[in-house]
Amino acid sequence: MAAGLPPASERRLAAVLLLLVAVTAAAAAGERRGLSARVEGPAARHRHAYAAMMYMGTPRDYEFYVATRVMMRSLGRLSATADRVVIASLDVPPRWVQAL
Repeated sequence: MAAGLPPASERRLAAVLLLLVAVTAAAAAGERRGLSARVEGPAARHRHAYAAMMYMGTPRDYEFYVATRVMMRSLGRLSATADRVVIASLDVPPRWVQAL
């Protein structure tokens, strides 16, 4: 073992942690770019908003999609004085997002 250097296992751990930090930072930067590029629709016009969040991975994904669609369309037909916002994760089918 060289003088002044930590043991090999500590150096490996430090290298893995450094790699993990670098990958996390790169993923966060890419996610910020992806989210800002996918924001669609007009600017907010009201003080309040109805918001729904859609994501995949549950046994009832399609049922949640239908419920969100019904809620948003009902709010539109009722002329609710609030903005309508749908936050969709990247794994939601684009066809579902466009329908909303």
